[in-house]
Amino acid sequence: MRTLLFRSLSLILVIGSLVVALHAADPAGAPAATRAADIVAGRDNGFSVADQLFGWGMLPLWICSFLLVAFVIERFRSLRPEKVIDPHLADTVGALLTKGKVDEAHAVCVASPTVLGRAWAQGLTEFRIGGSSLVECLTTATVLHLKPLKRNLAGIATIGVICPLFGLLGTIVGMIITFTHISTAGGANKAAIAGGIAFALVKTAGGLVVAIPAIVMGRYFQGRLGALADQAESGINRVNHRYLHGRALAGEVLPTEPVRTESAVIRLAGV
Repeated sequence: MRTLLFRSLSLILVIGSLVVALHAADPAGAPAATRAADIVAGRDNGFSVADQLFGWGMLPLWICSFLLVAFVIERFRSLRPEKVIDPHLADTVGALLTKGKVDEAHAVCVASPTVLGRAWAQGLTEFRIGGSSLVECLTTATVLHLKPLKRNLAGIATIGVICPLFGLLGTIVGMIITFTHISTAGGANKAAIAGGIAFALVKTAGGLVVAIPAIVMGRYFQGRLGALADQAESGINRVNHRYLHGRALAGEVLPTEPVRTESAVIRLAGV
């Protein structure tokens, strides 16, 4: 299913890029370079809405927008709470560990379809081998399984940073076109000047239109991942507390100081 999704998104990206590239030529089929030369020479004011939205200057922004949509859809699918954390898993595993049933707790984690279930199954496997405490095994396994959930967040953040720069580049190119015409024509052709200014402003607006949702969605996904990491850490603390409580009831000697994760999940996962 995930492979099919990425293939579909890649196909959409390729088709969209081709559409934008085809619109980079005027209706008569003139290439983008000829179109830009006509604008500079004052033979064309470049003020067509279609040319402004689908012209050569907007191609990087269109590519970034397609990538942003693909990344956002993929993150929404991957960061659904029901796929990451089972709210009843901590209580179930903790109740079994209170009675010393480590194998049964491991079987419950293996049967869980969530990321946290797979992480705790690995952690309990390492705990049964020995050498590390329960909280250390669960924390390490949880961190390793949470890190892949950061996939594409860097891409979203990068789009939010570079799109305003693309818009600024379009602004500079538009100003160059405008002042080049003024200097070469020896006068002020209002139509040509308006075309150059429109080129600059549309590219600036396009960069902001893509960058603002990228920044917002990047912050949103970072917050969601942080909340999931916080829930995972809370679950580890509850499981460890019940495990230590079970050991105390069995008459075993407990550590002199309680073992805590100290936000290790959130800190080591980098969220």
